[in-house]
Amino acid sequence: MQANLRILRMSATDLAQEIEREAGENPFLKVGRSGRSAYDVALDTMAGALSLGESLRQQIGAMVLPDPVRAMALYLTGELRDDGYLDSSVAEVAQTTGRPVAEVLEGLSALQRCEPTGVGARTLAECLALQLGDHGLERMLADRVVARLSLFGEKRWAQLAHDLRLSATEVRRIAGLLRRLRTRPVPEPEAPSAAPLMPDLVVERDRAGALRVRLGRRALPSLAIDRALLRQVEGHSDPFITGARGRAQTLIRAVQARGRTLLRIGQRLVHDQSRFFALGPDHLAPMNRQEMATALGVHPSTLGRAVAGKGLLWEGALHPLASFFSTPLPGPGGAPVSAQAVRLAIRRLIDAEPAGHPLTDAAVCERLRDDGVDISRRTVAKYREWMRIPPSSERRRRKG
Repeated sequence: MQANLRILRMSATDLAQEIEREAGENPFLKVGRSGRSAYDVALDTMAGALSLGESLRQQIGAMVLPDPVRAMALYLTGELRDDGYLDSSVAEVAQTTGRPVAEVLEGLSALQRCEPTGVGARTLAECLALQLGDHGLERMLADRVVARLSLFGEKRWAQLAHDLRLSATEVRRIAGLLRRLRTRPVPEPEAPSAAPLMPDLVVERDRAGALRVRLGRRALPSLAIDRALLRQVEGHSDPFITGARGRAQTLIRAVQARGRTLLRIGQRLVHDQSRFFALGPDHLAPMNRQEMATALGVHPSTLGRAVAGKGLLWEGALHPLASFFSTPLPGPGGAPVSAQAVRLAIRRLIDAEPAGHPLTDAAVCERLRDDGVDISRRTVAKYREWMRIPPSSERRRRKG
């Protein structure tokens, strides 16, 4: 069960690399229609850039940690978003793994000591605080600095010096550090990646015009047990043979279960989000994970793992599966509108704002209300932070 959950949580890229890693040690795996051993395929594969997960697992492996803490830190690498943020709460991880909250926190602390600085942060504020810590600030001071970003944006040096109990010179030095911080743990690439996209699901129309969903063919190799080799070692009780055979069988079953779960989710999305597929993202119907989990007969945490880090390809665009789930808000004429559609509207408003006059949360709220969306300023701020967009004071400073 734990293996199924771990594999289900992995993105296609991370799972492909996990298969390559196992293939490099396990001659019992066969991959693809060629019938070649995955062990041979792995040997022919040139080493490329490490994924975020692989890089973190290497760093954690080099740390001196108690075994339970190391295991938890390694587990958490599979809970990260592509941008390095951790969406799962400590309580959720503790409940899923059956481990104490204190152990989860120790594992998280180990993860957050890895590069890139800020990885494992649960909020924008925590991401910034971790980066400030990398520049020498104690964590308590870093948290107090991040809580006063608006004052830094307004250059209220005297008040900051008083509140933080620092000299004016030190406050200005910290202001210089803030300008160099990232809003996401994993830096955005300077140029688009040359690697092909590997969608987990593909939605397309058949000849009759009906929507059909399938697994992405290029995302993962197909796996099978090398039956010929299995017959050769039949009856042997060597620990390597027994362990390798068991790992191969477990991996194959977990990958198959992952595919079945993703297909069920895709089929449900095609059924429930017909307006999205017909008219575009602005017509995404409100849907929460609890409703989908109930419809599929799975636990909400299982659904959360299934959609995290996964993509659905539709008409040439790759959509994160997580973007299909959002709570409803009152829209024009009282009709419900999805939170995702509102977030898209907020993003468009901010992207179009004048460079020297960024929109405040109140201004964004007012424009949305003019369009018939009943939303509060606090909700606008929450959605802006969810998208890792800095406040207007920070955007003004960066563009100034």
